[in-house]
Amino acid sequence: MSLTESRQGLRLRARRELRATQDAVFDALVNPDKQRLWLSPPGAGDAVETTVDLRVGGAWESRFRPDHLTQVHDVQTYVVIDRPHRLVTDLVSESVVNDQPMPTLHSRIDITLDATVWGTLMTVEQTGFPSAQMRDFFETVVWPGGFDRIESFLTGR
Repeated sequence: MSLTESRQGLRLRARRELRATQDAVFDALVNPDKQRLWLSPPGAGDAVETTVDLRVGGAWESRFRPDHLTQVHDVQTYVVIDRPHRLVTDLVSESVVNDQPMPTLHSRIDITLDATVWGTLMTVEQTGFPSAQMRDFFETVVWPGGFDRIESFLTGR
C-alpha cells in the first residue's frame, strides 16, 4: 500500500492478489447474497443488510456491524461499471462507534481487477479522506479486513 496526497485530498492505494477469477471477485463485489456472506464478521449471523442497483447512477447500500461496538451505513453510487475489470463508486459512509456518531465520509473508490497467473490482483484507490487519521484507519484496518473477508469467502476458508 502507498499513501499520497493530491488535488483530490488524501488518498490511499491498497492491493491484494486473490485466488479467484476476475468474474468471481467482481460478483462478490456486486451480488447482494455474496456481499452478505463476506461482509459479515465470523459468527455475526444476519448482521448485514445490503441492496444493489447495478447500473451507472444506481447504488449499493449496506448496513452492517463489523464488531459489537460499531454500526456502519454505506451508500456507494456507481460511477463506472466495467465487468469484470473495474468498479468506481462515490461513497457516503456514516458510522457510530460506542454510541458516538463519527464524521461522515465522502470519498471515491476505484477498484480494478487484473488477471494474474494465480487469480486476480484487486487494486483499490480511494480518494477524498478528510484527515490522515481516517485514511490511515482505512489503510490499516478497513481494506486489509475487507481483503481478508473476500479472500476467505472466495476460497471457502
